[in-house]
Amino acid sequence: MGRFFLFISVILLVMAGAVLAWWAFSLPGEVTFPVGDEIVAVKSGAAAIFVVLLGGFLALAWWLATALLVLPGRITKARHLSRARKANAALAEGLLAAEGGDAKAALRLAKKAMRHAEDERLKLLLEARAAEANDDWAGAERAWGLLTRLPGGQLAGLRGAATAASERGDLITAEARAREALALKTDADWPFNSLFDLQVSKGDWDTALETLAHGEKRGEVEALNAKRRRAVLHTAKAVGLPHTEKQAAQKALADAIRSAPDFPPAAYHGARFLMTDGKAKAAQGVLELGWKARPHPALAQLSRRLVPQDTRQNISARLKGLIDAHPAHRESRILTAEIAMDNADWVGAIKVLALLVEENPTARLCLLMERALKGYGDPVEAQRWGRMAVSASREADWSDIDPKGNAFDYDRAGWSRMVYAFGDVGDLVHPRYESYGRELEAGRVLALPMADDGPPTPPKGPQGPLTPPLDYAPDED
Repeated sequence: MGRFFLFISVILLVMAGAVLAWWAFSLPGEVTFPVGDEIVAVKSGAAAIFVVLLGGFLALAWWLATALLVLPGRITKARHLSRARKANAALAEGLLAAEGGDAKAALRLAKKAMRHAEDERLKLLLEARAAEANDDWAGAERAWGLLTRLPGGQLAGLRGAATAASERGDLITAEARAREALALKTDADWPFNSLFDLQVSKGDWDTALETLAHGEKRGEVEALNAKRRRAVLHTAKAVGLPHTEKQAAQKALADAIRSAPDFPPAAYHGARFLMTDGKAKAAQGVLELGWKARPHPALAQLSRRLVPQDTRQNISARLKGLIDAHPAHRESRILTAEIAMDNADWVGAIKVLALLVEENPTARLCLLMERALKGYGDPVEAQRWGRMAVSASREADWSDIDPKGNAFDYDRAGWSRMVYAFGDVGDLVHPRYESYGRELEAGRVLALPMADDGPPTPPKGPQGPLTPPLDYAPDED
């Protein structure tokens, strides 16, 4: 179909040319011009056609002349385009190879790109990525460092240099690069995150607090997360201070409690510092404040031991103060059962615990039920609950307490993890819980009453059979 239209177009052009020639030769008159001593006469139509042909020839000659003049430039431009295509292909393939983990291909393509690419930034970018793919962190850091000196490459170069330095183990250099990036006017959030992460991983709590304040001011972290992170940082700082700086530690813990009252380690350690100073009343106030915000069994354990060899009545009064601060909470209900057992009210304790185990029969509750049933005088049922405790689920909060009754004994890595676990999510998970480490035996009372307080009320014998919770009644033979 296309050839047919081309053929028709040629025929029409030939016919139009013939008609134009016929019209030109039919024009009257002549055109004369001297040629030497003679006068030559040409018909007007022929002269017109000659002028048109001469103009076309001159135009063709001019086009050929200009084409020859611009030909070297076009050849140079074509070479540049060819080099650019090769460089772009090498850069794209090299970056893909580096991201895909093909270290050899990335290095080979990086060398190829260096021969063709004209933009120094792209060559350095691929060189750095290829070095990273080959675990050549020193070479990567060098390439990223050179990129920081080029226009538009400072932020990316600093990020890459910080990462490479961190991989080399040079945290000081990595922190310096992140700090340089944080000083730039940019909306990128990695400078704050990288700098903060490095400082937290090193346990540099004071500097991390300063960086956190800077990030909060710039909107890099949400206000609630910033408060919770700050509470963890203040607590970690206080715990790590030597005994000679007790006043600074107490101030840091006070700041932690003000920042996030629902962070139990802050209330625990704050009350513990006051307890060592003999300020039991003030320590109890701190524990009640923490219990009101977020009840935790470690706070109750410390409340029991605020005064060494204290009377049972005083201990019960302090524990009731915690219950009154948050009476509907599960921990307050457990504490109610423990107080009942301390007073040998075994039936009252069993009634409270029975409702709790129906909700969630954890190992801790099973052991408490075992203690209550032993006190009540039903050893068979007590043994059954003791066996159930072996396979029951553990409680994360209870695992915060070690076998000696101490709590929140995190190392530096534990505190660093807590900055994000509690700071960003609100979780409290001790490594002891995940590693199935030993914890305080539930039902064990660490605070003993004074010797002159009289012996505890002896257990009463069972007054008829005790009906256990239906879900856990023994099978009938």
